[in-house]
Amino acid sequence: MLKSDFASIEESWDKIKKADKPVYVYGIGDACERILDEFNKRDIVCNGIFASDSFVRDKCFRGYKIESISDIKKRHEDFLIVPAFGSSLPDVMKTMEQLNRSQSVVFTDLQIAGNVSFKKQDFLAKYDEILSIRSQFADDFSKAVFDSVFAFKISGDISFLSSAFSNSFEDLKSIIRPKSTDVYIDLGAYNGDTVLDFLTQTGGECKRIYAFEPDKRSFRKCVHRLIGVKDITFINACAWSNDDELGFSQSAGRQSKITSAGERISARSVDSVLAENKCDVIKFDVEGAEREALLGAAGTIKEYKPKLMVSAYHRPYDIIDLAALILQLNPKYKLFLRQPPYYPAWDTMIYAV
Repeated sequence: MLKSDFASIEESWDKIKKADKPVYVYGIGDACERILDEFNKRDIVCNGIFASDSFVRDKCFRGYKIESISDIKKRHEDFLIVPAFGSSLPDVMKTMEQLNRSQSVVFTDLQIAGNVSFKKQDFLAKYDEILSIRSQFADDFSKAVFDSVFAFKISGDISFLSSAFSNSFEDLKSIIRPKSTDVYIDLGAYNGDTVLDFLTQTGGECKRIYAFEPDKRSFRKCVHRLIGVKDITFINACAWSNDDELGFSQSAGRQSKITSAGERISARSVDSVLAENKCDVIKFDVEGAEREALLGAAGTIKEYKPKLMVSAYHRPYDIIDLAALILQLNPKYKLFLRQPPYYPAWDTMIYAV
């Protein structure tokens, strides 16, 4: 896409503000709080909040009675929906697509980590830098994914994503090509699911696995799930740029993150854990601390050029900033960008090989 193509896309917040129809938020929780706060700043009228039938039950949120979508359809034939959650579940995604055909669904780009929000004007202002990074991706599909994700981030229109989706399991198989002789490091191992995905493609074995997980509850689940795996080292610590002690919120999910107000826990760098030994593959999914974790693996990346899988969706410009950092650490990498099925565009992954 050209700069003019991006410039012609109406920004999600403007689309919502200019809507000549009632505006309803779909979902409750932290994202709903942030959307309502932004509505107040932008003088956008919220006509109400609805949720899945199992969440209604005469509840209220921020002074709004939580309704079902059938309640709203009784009052309005046409209305605009602003989702306040994300999902990769096929049934939920299908429902979102159906709603987008019958009504209008507009996602807002709410950053998961940090304080910088995505803005179309900022994206266009740094477009030359963005175009330079886009050109570094090794295949046409990566560039198409790049365009689709940023068009979605501007517009909030899920139709931009339909051609960008790929199967993450197949991406792992075709791009990373796991082997039983690999030393694999999983930063953000959660409950062990991604370790098992990796092992599924190696015949169930690796030379050595290091599973980092800072959240206590997730760590316990990870150990319980993988306790029978051979040659695995469990590390209950944040992946960071150096060995340290950091504040961390223990939330057993996407809300688990490094924060000054959290409980003090250990932080480890990949370079420190490996102590100059070789590794073959590193996965980074550390809830917004990917930059620091990459810097903590800088020696390993420069010396051994392990294959990298780097989550690039927690911060608005992660695709650009993390791709640039990877090439700064080792310019010999080839980069690929993939987007698994998810509304909004979460779980975006940069593969470096």
